[in-house]
Amino acid sequence: MSMLSASNAETASPVILVHPPAVSKRYLPTKFLPYGMAVIHSFLKENAVPVVQNDFLMEYLFDSPEDIDYHNPEKSFSTGDFQASLRGKGTHRGLERFIEKYGVRLIRPAGIVGFSIVGYHQFWASLLLAAYIKRINAGTVIVFGGPFLTIKPPESYTGYGIADYWVKGGGELPLLMLYRMQHETGSIRREVIPGIIYSENGSLVANPPSQIQAEQESQPDFDGLDLDRYRYDHPIAGKGALFLPYRLSKGCPSRCSFCTGRLVDRYGCKSVDKIATELGNLSRKYRTSNFMFADASINGNPKLLSEVCKRLRQEMPSIRWYAYARVNGFSRQLLSEVRQAGCLSLFWGVESASQPIVDLLGKRFRIEKMHEAIETAKALGIRSYVHLMYNTPHETEEDIARLIRFVELHIRSERVVFLPQRFLLEPQSLMYERPGHYGLVNLRKVEASPFERDEFTFEELGGTGREVIALRNQKHHRLIAGHLEWIRYRNLLSGSPNPLVRRFPARLLVFTGRHAQRSKTARVVHSLLMGSLLGKVNLREQL
Repeated sequence: MSMLSASNAETASPVILVHPPAVSKRYLPTKFLPYGMAVIHSFLKENAVPVVQNDFLMEYLFDSPEDIDYHNPEKSFSTGDFQASLRGKGTHRGLERFIEKYGVRLIRPAGIVGFSIVGYHQFWASLLLAAYIKRINAGTVIVFGGPFLTIKPPESYTGYGIADYWVKGGGELPLLMLYRMQHETGSIRREVIPGIIYSENGSLVANPPSQIQAEQESQPDFDGLDLDRYRYDHPIAGKGALFLPYRLSKGCPSRCSFCTGRLVDRYGCKSVDKIATELGNLSRKYRTSNFMFADASINGNPKLLSEVCKRLRQEMPSIRWYAYARVNGFSRQLLSEVRQAGCLSLFWGVESASQPIVDLLGKRFRIEKMHEAIETAKALGIRSYVHLMYNTPHETEEDIARLIRFVELHIRSERVVFLPQRFLLEPQSLMYERPGHYGLVNLRKVEASPFERDEFTFEELGGTGREVIALRNQKHHRLIAGHLEWIRYRNLLSGSPNPLVRRFPARLLVFTGRHAQRSKTARVVHSLLMGSLLGKVNLREQL
C-alpha cells in the first residue's frame, strides 16, 4: 500500500484512539499504560496517518471519585437509566455528567474514533460515549475493537448498533485502511479490509480476522499520554517508578480450559534482535529501565527467553521487570537467568495445588514441578504472585485441603503473594464449548444485570445437580474462608513500604476482624489496627 500523501495527512481529521473509561470501579486498579492502543498509535504514525490517543480509564479509576460506579450504591444507575442515556433521553445526572465529561473531548470534525475495549465494563462506557458522538456529529466513523470484541461472538454486541465497524483481531490494518478509504476515494473497498464486521443491507458482513505477526508489531508509542499519571512508589524500583509495557510474544501458548485468552491472538514470538533493540529504544526515550512484560506467558518459548536474558544482561544491566509465567518451561537454570536479567516478580497461573484440578483446568504441569518453581523463585529473590482458584467443577474436600496446605506453606514469606478467586464458567472457554469433555452437562446462564460478567452454572455427569454443587461450594468456601481472610490481610500488609508493618502477624487481624462482628471493643481495636497499619496502601500498585 502506498503512503498517504503529506498534504492529505495535514488537512485530514486525526484518528482518535480511546482507551475508554468503565462503568464500575471494580476494574483492576493498576497503573498500566495501554499497550495495544500505543502499538496502533505507533503503526498509524509510521504510515503518515494523523492520530491522537486518550486513556480515559486511568482518569476514571484514579482521578474521578465523582464518576458513576455501578457497584457503588451511591453512584449506581439502573438498566433503564442506561438505556435512556443511550437514546439521548437520559435524566440520570450521574450518567449525563459522565457522558459529557469524556464525550466532549472526542468531538472533532468528521473523522474516525476507535475504541480499544479490553474489559466488559469498558464496553458499556464505550456505547454511551459513541452514541453521544453520533448525536453531535453523525458523520464520525465509530470503530469498536480490542480483546473484548475479539473474544465475544458478534451477535453479543452488534445488536446495539452505534458503531459503524467492529474489529476482530489486531486493529492496526483495519484502522489504516478505513482511514484511507475515507480520504482516498475509490482506493479501497471495505470488503477487502481484514478484521472488520459491518452491516450491509440489513445483514452482517464479517471479513477474515486481522492478523499481524509478532515480528511485524510496531514498537509502542506512548506520546500524548501523561506519563506522570502512571508512576507509583514501588518497594524496589523506588518512588515515582514508571513501568513501561512491552511483549516478547503475541497470543498464548497454553489452552487452559477455563480461559478465553487463546482467542485473542495466534501465538508467535519476536526475534531477539527486535526485542533488545526496542527495549533499548523505549528505555532511552521514556527515561526508565522498568518494564512490565505483557505476554500471556513470558516463558512460552524458553530458548528465546534465555537468549533475551543474555542480551539484557549485556545491554541493559539496570533493567527491572515482571511478567506472567507458566510452570512448564521454567527450569532452575532459566529462573536463575531471568533473575540475573532483572526479573523482580512472576505471576504464576497455578490455580490449584491438587493434580486432578490442575489437569481439569488444562494447566498441564505436575504439582511437584510447581512446588519446585515457587521454592526456586523464593531462593533467588523473585517474588511470586500465585493465582489460585476455588469452587471448581468436581472439587473435593481433599482438593481444598491441599490448597490450604499449600497456602500455609508459603503465606508467611514476603516473596509469595496469593491471589485467590472463585471459579467462573465463562462463555467461549473450552469448558463452555465442550462441556461433556470436562464432565459437565446442562449449562445455564445466571440471570443477572447486563453490567455483570456472564456466568454459567452447570451440572456434573453422574447426577450431581445444581443444588448439590451450590451446597458443596458453600461448604468448601467455609472451609477455606479463614485462609482467604488471612491472604487478604497478608497481602495488604505486604503492600506497605514499612518493613515493620510487613512483618505484623496477619492472623491477628483475622482474629480481631472476626470478633469485631460481636464485640464493640474488638471492633474498636480492629479499626485502630487497620488504620494505623495500612493507611492507604494499594496492593495492586506494589507489583
